Amino acid sequence: MKFFFVLLSFLVIYCDDSADISPQESEKAVIDNLKVEIKDLANESVCSEDIICYSVGIGAKPCGGFWEYIVYSSSIDVVILLTKIETMNELEKQYNEKYTVQSDCYVAAAPKSLTCEDGKCKAIFD
Repeated sequence: MKFFFVLLSFLVIYCDDSADISPQESEKAVIDNLKVEIKDLANESVCSEDIICYSVGIGAKPCGGFWEYIVYSSSIDVVILLTKIETMNELEKQYNEKYTVQSDCYVAAAPKSLTCEDGKCKAIFD
């Protein structure tokens, strides 16, 4: 019985199915990871009377337009944030074309305005 558990442990530890990941899944993972980095960076931003809030569209829907809008402030490195967004949007556009991805053609609404509440930027939608 002890041998069985040792063998089972060995198989669990050493069986790696990462070779089974398709190029499409790999490309999607890069896009998803960039999106997490973008949202994490935007969430680090703070606002005050002297720090301005902004919004930006992220993602590339197959029908065109953005998947969503995020808010951030000038308290973070905006150049890095916008560069990551530009990269992610272009990668997702190429991914959509390469794999003929489809989605709804709903257009994500941009915030009507932005406000600073408790030191964080908030989007206001109608």
